[in-house]
Amino acid sequence: MQTITVPDYYPKFKCIGPDCEDTCCSGWWNVSIDHDTYLKYLQSTQPELAPLFKIAVSKNKLPSADNKNNYGMMQMKADGECHFLQEDKLCAIHKFMGAQALSDTCRLYPRYLNQFGAQREHSLGISCPEAARLILLNPQPLKFTSIEPEPSIDEKPFISYRFPLQADGDPEQISVLDDFRAVIIAILQYRELSLGARVMLLGFLLEEVNKTISSEKFSSASELLPALESFLGMLGHPEQIEAQYTKIETSIPRKLQIVAQLITQSLNKASSRFKECLQDAFEGLETDAKHGEMLNKFTQNYINYYRPFFQNKEYIFENYLVNQVITRLFPFTRGSYLDLYRELVGNLAVIQVLLVGIAAKHKGLNDALVIKLFQTFARNSNHNSGHLDNLIASLHSVEQDSFVHIMWMLKETN
Repeated sequence: MQTITVPDYYPKFKCIGPDCEDTCCSGWWNVSIDHDTYLKYLQSTQPELAPLFKIAVSKNKLPSADNKNNYGMMQMKADGECHFLQEDKLCAIHKFMGAQALSDTCRLYPRYLNQFGAQREHSLGISCPEAARLILLNPQPLKFTSIEPEPSIDEKPFISYRFPLQADGDPEQISVLDDFRAVIIAILQYRELSLGARVMLLGFLLEEVNKTISSEKFSSASELLPALESFLGMLGHPEQIEAQYTKIETSIPRKLQIVAQLITQSLNKASSRFKECLQDAFEGLETDAKHGEMLNKFTQNYINYYRPFFQNKEYIFENYLVNQVITRLFPFTRGSYLDLYRELVGNLAVIQVLLVGIAAKHKGLNDALVIKLFQTFARNSNHNSGHLDNLIASLHSVEQDSFVHIMWMLKETN
């Protein structure tokens, strides 16, 4: 097997097991079970595990179920914990049957194993606290390296996301689309621009590419090259981009309304750790205050408690965005460019507002509070199939259907 492309943080990751503050063995996950493992569990006669397999393992009845990767489902306890989580916070299946007996989902988490054309790519999701620390707290721009395949990881042809969906595709076309991804990452990592200006420029790039590929005359990915070269050239004039960014109108009250709505929707379904973040933000934002008072408080809290921490740590948001691009093969899978951009901007705005509330509650921020919010937010959004639909629905209620009409959410203050 060929070498695998990974972000530079990937080889450094190691599960910390019982020391993890938010174990992946709890939290109402949808844990799918591949077909071979499903049969192995139901046929098991292991004394300690066989009774648990009968109550914890079931056939996957979701429309997305297939006969290979997610044939079965792991049923969680009423409190969200896995039936096989022991008091020592380790897995009973691993203890009695060995690591080889784990389902693909449990064996691979928090890894994303993607296929982009003929290229294999591994990365980590920030819904794991240890991975979140590795990814987000690195002040240096994320880079890529190559590793040899790992038998324990790559022994099965498991794929998280694949592009193209059916085959490897035309290598020349894939090469251009890989250049497209490289331009996206270059824009997000261009620190001569403020974060908001970078995400604005990304939106304009996606809009331009979307127009090209939506044209009836479109026939080859090579037609994207002039646009890619043009946007890379724009990075040589950061002052012009910033000037354009300052012209974007914003509305903090509308943003606060959307965030308050999402907090309300999420509280009942949230894990205890995410609920702590939401409750802190709820108190800090003073959502029960009058409209004018809430807005004034938000501005004061942003200036006094939020901005001092992020003034020299904007790379945390940069790392978050770049990792989203890598792990989820953005923008090539899961939906339209517009909806994926709406999701990216919406999630960024929600996280920023929640952090302002948390900063107000704690009279400041630190790495632990920030990681806790990012990590638990990712557990709620990246692994919740309904999150994107809910977010898009909330934005559709106030927004027109275009890239530029989403950009008002990028502004952190009026």
